[in-house]
Amino acid sequence: MIKNIGFIILLLSPLLLAACWDKIEVEERGFVSGIAIDMADSSSKMDIDERAQPQIVGETRLQQDEKIINQHLNEDYGQDKNSKFQLTQQLIVPSGLVQGQNSGNSMPAFRNLSQTGNTIIEMNRDMIKQAGRITNVTHLNVVLFSEAVATEEGLFEDLMDIFLREKDMLRSVKVAITKDHAGDYLYVLPENEKIPGMYISKLLENKSNLEIAQPLIVGDIQALLLSKKSFAIPILNIVNTSTINYTGLSIYNGKKNKVVGMLTSDDAKGVNFINSKDQTGTLNIKFNNHDITFEILKVKSKISLKNKDKNHLKFHITINVEAGIAEQYGSLDIMNESHYKELKKALEKQITQMTTNTVSILQNDVQTDLLGINTHLYKYHYPLWSKVKDDWEDGQAYFSKSDVNIDVNVTIEKPGNILKSH
Repeated sequence: MIKNIGFIILLLSPLLLAACWDKIEVEERGFVSGIAIDMADSSSKMDIDERAQPQIVGETRLQQDEKIINQHLNEDYGQDKNSKFQLTQQLIVPSGLVQGQNSGNSMPAFRNLSQTGNTIIEMNRDMIKQAGRITNVTHLNVVLFSEAVATEEGLFEDLMDIFLREKDMLRSVKVAITKDHAGDYLYVLPENEKIPGMYISKLLENKSNLEIAQPLIVGDIQALLLSKKSFAIPILNIVNTSTINYTGLSIYNGKKNKVVGMLTSDDAKGVNFINSKDQTGTLNIKFNNHDITFEILKVKSKISLKNKDKNHLKFHITINVEAGIAEQYGSLDIMNESHYKELKKALEKQITQMTTNTVSILQNDVQTDLLGINTHLYKYHYPLWSKVKDDWEDGQAYFSKSDVNIDVNVTIEKPGNILKSH
């Protein structure tokens, strides 16, 4: 009996010893923080000297490798004249994140690699050879697409496919459009950040700005693409070598499968007012030749259908805004009833003009519904929606033909902590 037990243990022991046969050490992985996708014929607008490069005192093997990679980037390393895309990946260098105060070396916390090819998988395989490590996207923060990529029909949807299929891809990864060469954005680094990908991710999360939409994440994009809905994508612009600015919204038309235009910062604010997103922020107005800055505390909107004739659809959008005075020039007494009413009316007028202009652009310039009217019809007027859904943004273009009226009601909550400052 004892011999049989011993024989069984002997048979099972190889299985136990092989439990980690396929493991990959952390040091052998390349954790990706950011990904940028450009057209292959797109060229960087940043000189190699302008790209974020940490100050190095002394040189380790890793730092020497970093110089070699940057040299290759400057020489179009991995460029193939027949390639369609250029992929840039930002790898995290863990040793550069935590360093001793008395360390003699300033280690870079990231390493950017670039390859060209016709598919993401092809470029990624070449990049693994270039980096000498298996890439891992479990720490990915952001995916950037250049405007040139996003405005070509079907390209954004096709390229997103790999990110939707990747089993290790987090659904919370943020997506944005760049005004120019997307790869350049992974070199922009402010002093208080060590990894550009993380910096961009935090920038897109800023809800204290009315011109910023809700972050667009991979998980949301899948549902939007499947339903052929139109949606907004944040658009970024490089200010200088250490600053990226949020400049508005790209308009992705679900029927045309491409970005068809963009909204400026003010027009983006108009979309957020209509959609009553939970962003706060500030709004400046001129009142009696004085500048007044309002803090937007709360926004709530409601869409109502007033005419159900599909050829003469009429919608009424009510926007209720709670605001407070954040900064004021001049001696206006907000507690005076007449002044309060005038100021309230001035703010309502500005928000009305802003949102009306946004509606005009969406209906007349790009024929794309970012207002949620299509969704409203689907939820509350399904029989009507089923009749217009195929011609909502194109064909008969019922969205563009619709009459959209906006009514803004403002409540000014408080003048701050004081009644008067002078």
